[in-house]
Amino acid sequence: MSTGDESGPKSGRGLRRLITAAVIIALAVWFVLANTEEVGVKLWVVKVETPMWIMLTAVFAAGWAVGALLRRRSTKKRA
Repeated sequence: MSTGDESGPKSGRGLRRLITAAVIIALAVWFVLANTEEVGVKLWVVKVETPMWIMLTAVFAAGWAVGALLRRRSTKKRA
């Protein structure tokens, strides 16, 4: 029977993951805000000039998306 009590190893692991995610997000935001100068990035043939914070945000978002896709794939394999 479930009493709705969330104590135990699963809730502790979830809290740890949440804190770790919050720290990583805070560091990423700090890093993006600390790097605001204009940069040039060469994408094969085209060179793009953009503020670094936009480029960093795009890279962080792409990394998050890849992680989410891989996690979803891994979860489906186990089921």
